[in-house]
Amino acid sequence: MNNVQLSILIAAHNCGNYLAATLDSIVSSLGNALATTEIIVVNDASTDNTQAIVDDYARRLPQLKSSRTDFRNVGKVRNHAVQLASGDYILMVDSDDVLLAGALETQLATVQETAPDIFLSHIIEVRDPDADLKWQVSGYEDLTQHQAIERFLIHKDYQAHFIGQFFARQLLQQHAFPDFICYEDTWLFPLLLTKSKKTLFTRAGFYLYRKHQQSLSSAIDERKITCLIDATAHMDDVLPAQYEHLITCHWLDIANRYHEMLQGTPQGRRIGERIARVSLMRFLLNGKIRTSYKRKMLKVRKRGL
Repeated sequence: MNNVQLSILIAAHNCGNYLAATLDSIVSSLGNALATTEIIVVNDASTDNTQAIVDDYARRLPQLKSSRTDFRNVGKVRNHAVQLASGDYILMVDSDDVLLAGALETQLATVQETAPDIFLSHIIEVRDPDADLKWQVSGYEDLTQHQAIERFLIHKDYQAHFIGQFFARQLLQQHAFPDFICYEDTWLFPLLLTKSKKTLFTRAGFYLYRKHQQSLSSAIDERKITCLIDATAHMDDVLPAQYEHLITCHWLDIANRYHEMLQGTPQGRRIGERIARVSLMRFLLNGKIRTSYKRKMLKVRKRGL
């Protein structure tokens, strides 16, 4: 394809029950913009009918390209997909999610008009992706770097999701995902916020995110905890020191949520030492910190890890 403006990347693994609906929703969401979009599906080690669905759509959709891998590692899959992409912008879609009709055509027009490095939007978490939701056009905000980072850290408006967000392909070519089995987005997202020269945000949500028990981040284990800890530590590495207290809130979430699993372990000690380095008084007096996190801080300090 010539003049590819958008590359939509799908990491697919045993998603035969969902993938067709995802692809149909992408086509419907793109509208006339389908002509300047490529859809890249990377089938990673699927053992169901995922590849048959990919092959069927590839015969009907010249915009669809596919690749098969055996990485069993979402970070490697995402990097592989980025290497295959040729669009000016990249948008990632999970293989079991859906997009609202007509939305991508509108969003891509905004991207072409404004040329941001990153264009973020609200993600709609749903139990039923077939719910009758309609795309509603909304304006956008031009965020300063400080606003973009602060909103991310306090989970205001968006989190560390790459799904449903526009990134200039150059950013992802220059800064790769880590070889993580999960939380690869949590590791890379804050770094890209520091590299973006122009970040836009819109409250208009078009991406319906299906959260279910089989999600990689739902059934936690030691390997996934390690990825989460390394991703959170990376925030300390790449974000300015002024955000230390807000990053601490993310450490408190781990300590509070996985207390039993972490108690008395090297990982638990690592988290406890990171939390303990923060001045308790300054943290409690920080007006940016929600009361709930101040309570968590007192609880974790008292209980320990």
